[in-house]
Amino acid sequence: MFSSSAAMMHILTARSVLNNPLARRRRLDADRVRALAGVNRCGDLGARHVIELPVLADLAETTASRLRLPDGPGWRLGQALGHALEQGVRLWLCDVSAEAVPWIVRTAGEGLVHVVSLPGPATDDAGGGTVVIAVSPLALILALADGGDASRRYLRTVLAGVDTLRCSRHAVRALRRSGVEAVQHPHARRLLRNPVALAYLAVFIYSSLRAVPVAFVPGFHGRVWILWLIDMVTAVPYTWGIVEMVAGRAIRRRLLGLATTVITFIAPYVYFWIKGRGYPPTVVVVVAAMIVGSAGIEVVRWLRSTAIVQGLGAGA
Repeated sequence: MFSSSAAMMHILTARSVLNNPLARRRRLDADRVRALAGVNRCGDLGARHVIELPVLADLAETTASRLRLPDGPGWRLGQALGHALEQGVRLWLCDVSAEAVPWIVRTAGEGLVHVVSLPGPATDDAGGGTVVIAVSPLALILALADGGDASRRYLRTVLAGVDTLRCSRHAVRALRRSGVEAVQHPHARRLLRNPVALAYLAVFIYSSLRAVPVAFVPGFHGRVWILWLIDMVTAVPYTWGIVEMVAGRAIRRRLLGLATTVITFIAPYVYFWIKGRGYPPTVVVVVAAMIVGSAGIEVVRWLRSTAIVQGLGAGA
């Protein structure tokens, strides 16, 4: 039976990198995992962002030139690259023997293969045990795109027909640079699959119209078009502020987002107060809820990241 603390840990780390079996059974360096995945917090690493890829161990048995041939390990690695592009995978992990690491580095290339495991029962200081290596699919694609004609020809072969709907702009540029015949999508459709862009659109539509009903409150004696104009002018910074408040990459940006949101939310009601009998009562309640909600989100985000860091370091 779970204790209350274990149950809370399970809730906080749900659908995170700790869902990966390898991350549960081995002790991993959370800082290196976070940096290689390209995120600011371990809490941003979802279950689909980090996967175990056994084919990385096979790189010790081949060479760089053979790897670029579309057969054997090269073909399986190419399929994994395509999957990573289409599904948003940020990091591959693999449990390999310590002696195999230099050979894998030789095959994959310098700077692409990183040991992320911490010393533990499964690691022999003399080099006879196993370690966990990590490879960024994006870093590998960028390296291959800049690696010469043979590398680009390999990408054109193994990634032909890959769907770029979820690809980062860096990956899309690398594919174009390599001449890969990928499935392209209009920029507008890519934006519609971007959760941040959808949040901007939804909040902008709401913020453009949020103060209009206030104009019909009894006691308002101002001009409706001025109230609506203030609403429209503040809609863009309000939208930016509320998205940053919830999803900003750094605490400084999230605090700035909170301040921007509160100021731009109040702005139309200042005019209402000047031309009417005061703020609608809900304004104070909403502003207070924004501040308390932002603090609550920050606390939950910190608790989640802390729990994931501890889970990665603890292993099984």
